[in-house]
Amino acid sequence: MRPLFWPALLLLAACGGPQPNLRSQDPYERYLGERELMELNDASTMVEVVNLLEDPHFLVVVGAIELLAHRKRPEFLQHIVPKLKHPHPLVREAACAAIAVIHNPEGVPAVIETLKDADPAVRRSALKSLAKFPEVPEVQAALVDAVADKDISVSYMAHRLLSEKTGKTSVERKREAWIEALK
Repeated sequence: MRPLFWPALLLLAACGGPQPNLRSQDPYERYLGERELMELNDASTMVEVVNLLEDPHFLVVVGAIELLAHRKRPEFLQHIVPKLKHPHPLVREAACAAIAVIHNPEGVPAVIETLKDADPAVRRSALKSLAKFPEVPEVQAALVDAVADKDISVSYMAHRLLSEKTGKTSVERKREAWIEALK
């Protein structure tokens, strides 16, 4: 067995891990390729990133959303909002987070609509995003409605965000209690 040790070690050393490559068949390598675009901001890079939003693998789409959010340009909302309806929940979560990062209030109605998503993690991501828009009047009503969510983690998050936003820490975790407290 000892004679095979050095050739085996050489073979392992020759086999590298995943490499950044936007054209790879491997979605993780495409994702790593996206990471290399993080600091590039030219028009052709932006076209490439927008095209990656249509990749068949959710990981690549999440990476493209993160790249757009990293730019913090409100006009990228037009590319992010459609991803709130993507089949994969991690993409929908990333889209909610990206809308908060670019901070375009025009995205708030779409995020409020996402509070109806079937996945509680997506609804929690929507709540976190909405909390970044205290200046939008519809946000508080959406948070109050979310206190009545059937999932306790979503209900609790809405309650906690309202408590933090209003300073009212003794309100019972019920929608009706919040409506009364905010009159």
